[in-house]
Amino acid sequence: MSKSNYTVREATEADASAINDIVNYEIGTSVNNFNYSSRSEEDGLAWFRSTINGGYPILVAVAPETNAIAGYASLGSFRQKDGYRFTAEYSVYIHQDHRRRGLGRLLLRDLLIKAKELNFHAIIGSISEGNEASLKLCAEFGFRVVGTMRENGYKFDRWIDNTFVELIL
Repeated sequence: MSKSNYTVREATEADASAINDIVNYEIGTSVNNFNYSSRSEEDGLAWFRSTINGGYPILVAVAPETNAIAGYASLGSFRQKDGYRFTAEYSVYIHQDHRRRGLGRLLLRDLLIKAKELNFHAIIGSISEGNEASLKLCAEFGFRVVGTMRENGYKFDRWIDNTFVELIL
């Protein structure tokens, strides 16, 4: 199945459970999300509503034929201070059964278009060590590495570095 078969659209509350399943898989299997415990359906829905009500977009990639949510991308608050209101932090997660099909590129492209429409000025990303695919993807879109914080995350009984990237729109 090629990426051209997938469609990207704005997420609805009906997608919150599928998004939550993608997040919970990452929590349980990777250092791409630093939570230790799965997120409940209620907490996932609260995140969804808070993100949308905060003026941040959530996009989903939908698989053809099945209409399954194959991945999602979102913007969220970088910091809670007024002066950071034009800066957002992005997230892109792909369902484990739909990886290596260009969906990260598709979602990030559309998310950046939406960010410009919403008048964001800077987009920030935090990429955990070992996630070279995300670093490469960011570089393709013009993000620049602004620094690596050493051992600032802890999961699966080890310290993890995070590289921060930014894109000025």
